[in-house]
Amino acid sequence: MPPITRRTSLALFAAGLAAPALAQAPAFPSRPIRIFVPFAAGGTTDILARALGERLSVTLGQPVVIDNRGGAGGTVAGEAFARSEPDGHSLLVATASLICINKALYPRLAFDPDTDFLPMAMLAQQPNVLVVNPRALPFTDLPALIAHIRARPGQVAFGSSGTGSQLHLTGEMFRAAIGAEMTHVPYRGSAPAMTDLVAGNVPMMFDGLGTALPQIRGGAIRALGVASAAPNAALPGVPPIASVLPGFLSVNWTGLFALRGTPDAVLARIEAETAKALASPEMARLFTERAFDPMPIPRAELPGFVAGESQRWRDAVRQSGAKAE
Repeated sequence: MPPITRRTSLALFAAGLAAPALAQAPAFPSRPIRIFVPFAAGGTTDILARALGERLSVTLGQPVVIDNRGGAGGTVAGEAFARSEPDGHSLLVATASLICINKALYPRLAFDPDTDFLPMAMLAQQPNVLVVNPRALPFTDLPALIAHIRARPGQVAFGSSGTGSQLHLTGEMFRAAIGAEMTHVPYRGSAPAMTDLVAGNVPMMFDGLGTALPQIRGGAIRALGVASAAPNAALPGVPPIASVLPGFLSVNWTGLFALRGTPDAVLARIEAETAKALASPEMARLFTERAFDPMPIPRAELPGFVAGESQRWRDAVRQSGAKAE
C-alpha cells in the first residue's frame, strides 16, 4: 500500500466533502411539475399546455399540474411564475401578450420577461384572421372592404378581446395600414366579441384562426384574409392580408418558458423532452384538429425571435395609444 502523503490526504478529504453533496443533489424532476398558464381553462393556450403536460408527465415520470391564472393581461400568472424556484419544476406556457405586449402596455411590472424568463421552445402558432359578418359587410374580397372603410372614415367598427389585446393591436395595425379611421369596440374576451359579430352587432374583427374556424366553416362569418406571410391550408382560397397590404403580419404563437438561473442540465432535459412531446403522434393529431402550425426554432435563436416580436408589438402599442386598464 503506498504511503499516504499530504496531497493524498487532501484529495481524500475533498472527496469526502463532495460525496455527501452529490448524494444530496436531487435528480430532476424530484416532484410534480407545475405549468403556469395566463388564461382560463379551455382556451387555445390552455389546450396546448395540457397536451404538452400529458406527454411530459409520461416521459419525465412525474405528474404535471396545469395552473390557470388569468387576469391583468396575464401578469397574474407571470408574477406567480417569477416567484417560483429556478429548478425546472415550474414552467410557463405563454403568448406574445404576456411576453411582449405587456411590457409596453403596463407602466410597471413586478417581473421582466426579458431578464427573468428563458424561452425554451415555441410550441405552435396560428395566424389571426380578418372576419366579417356577411350581412353587415357583404364583401367577398379584401380590396372591396378596404375601399368601403376608406369611404366612411370612423363609421366602420371592429371588435376585439379587449383594449391592448393582441386582437385589438392587430386591428389598429390594419387601420394604420389602410390609412382610414375605424371605431374600436372592446369586449371582455374574444368569445363575447365573436358572439356579437355573428349577431351583427359588430361588423368585423380579428380573431385567432382556431377560434374563428368553426364559425367560418358554418357560414356565420366570412374570412377575408389571414395575417400570415403565406396562405393557410385550413382556409383554402383565403389570401394573406400581406398580398394586399405588404408586410402585414399578426401571428399568435405559444411558447414554453423556464426561469433564468435554472441549472443547464435541467434546461437540457426539459428541451429534449419537449422536443419528443412535439414530435409525438398525439401532438400531431392535435395540431391537425386545431389548425396549429409548428414553430421549429432552435433554442439558441429564441431570444432573438422574442426580441424582434417585442419590438413589433411595442410599436403597435405606441401606434394605438393603448394603456392598461
